Amino acid sequence: MGNDAANKPDEQVPQKILQALLKDPKVARGVPEQKRGQIVETVIAAYTSRFHCGPLPPPEMLAEYNDIIPNGADRIMKMAEQQMAHRIDIEAKVIAGQLSQSKMGQIFGLIIGIVGIGVGAVLAYFGKQVVGGIIAGSTVTGLVSVFVMGRNQQKQDLEKKNPEKTK
Repeated sequence: MGNDAANKPDEQVPQKILQALLKDPKVARGVPEQKRGQIVETVIAAYTSRFHCGPLPPPEMLAEYNDIIPNGADRIMKMAEQQMAHRIDIEAKVIAGQLSQSKMGQIFGLIIGIVGIGVGAVLAYFGKQVVGGIIAGSTVTGLVSVFVMGRNQQKQDLEKKNPEKTK
């Protein structure tokens, strides 16, 4: 995950500095020849930068942490491992909760469907066919529409998370 890359500086900048040091007497006045090279190297080092992106510092920095804090790199690695284990644990609990919620929804939907259709059938048996048909029909229609809308919502959520995989 870490993206560690040196940014490439403009190659001409150090050359321009070196030329200014060598040509312009005002710039190089009082600076010995060997010091001029050191100045250019210092400017190049300051001009060059590094970029790192990721959950852990780059290896060089981990080594520096070891110099400052006893077992600093090991402590940082353990912290990252604990955070990863914590995140995995939370994700597992969320998924288990979603599965349980989905299963409960299906069970209650089945109960509602059986009761609605049963009440409609009993009413129809006792001569109230219109009312029984309305109750049974609206129960089935309601359950089917909830099921279809739930599937559409799942599909939209999946498209938002992974637009390339759903097309």
